[in-house]
Amino acid sequence: MPIQTYRLEVRETDASGIDADVYDAEDMIVASTQVAYEDYGLEAPASRDGSPSAVAEFSTDVTTIDLQFERDDAGFVFRVFGDREEVATVRADDVEWEVD
Repeated sequence: MPIQTYRLEVRETDASGIDADVYDAEDMIVASTQVAYEDYGLEAPASRDGSPSAVAEFSTDVTTIDLQFERDDAGFVFRVFGDREEVATVRADDVEWEVD
């Protein structure tokens, strides 16, 4: 397979959680996951200017794409694996995203 460019977008959704999507060069979603703040006992502030988001663009030569996340004491880490090897990471830090 030739090298392709992908984009990992992580964004807050109506202050209820986080959506993470991996897009290919044609803007088609190739992997997706969601996190509900409630599942982790978290809440976003009632008001803020805009919703936090983060984007990582990467190029890789893989046949499979997998998107996973994990929670640690300070935030969420979203990892993209291509053929089982990590190819991109975005961190949603509780302090930066104003989540309690």
